[in-house]
Amino acid sequence: MTLHKVFTNQNLTMVVNVQNLLLTHGISTELRNVYASGASGSLAFTEVWPELWIEPKDVICAEAVLQDFHQQADVTWVCAECKEENPASFDYCWNCGQGSPSVED
Repeated sequence: MTLHKVFTNQNLTMVVNVQNLLLTHGISTELRNVYASGASGSLAFTEVWPELWIEPKDVICAEAVLQDFHQQADVTWVCAECKEENPASFDYCWNCGQGSPSVED
C-alpha cells in the first residue's frame, strides 16, 4: 500500500501531537524516522526529521484538520496589563501572569 506523507517537523513531540490530533479524527497514521537523527551527519537534516504518513483515502480529511491546526497556532492575544503578545494556548500572560480575555470572561 502506498502511503502519503502529511506532516514532518524536527521536534518529535510536535509530530506526536499532530499524530494524536489525526487519531482523534479517525485517521490512522504511521510514524517514520523516529530514530533517524543518528544519520543526520550523512543525510540532509530534513531527511531525518520524524514524519507522519497516512493512507491516500484520508488525505483530504487530514489536510483540513492540519489547516485548522495551523490556523489555531497562528492566533495570539495581547495582554491587557503589560501589552505582551501571547499564543492562544496560553491562559495567562507569560510575562506578568494576567489572565487571557477568555479566562477573564
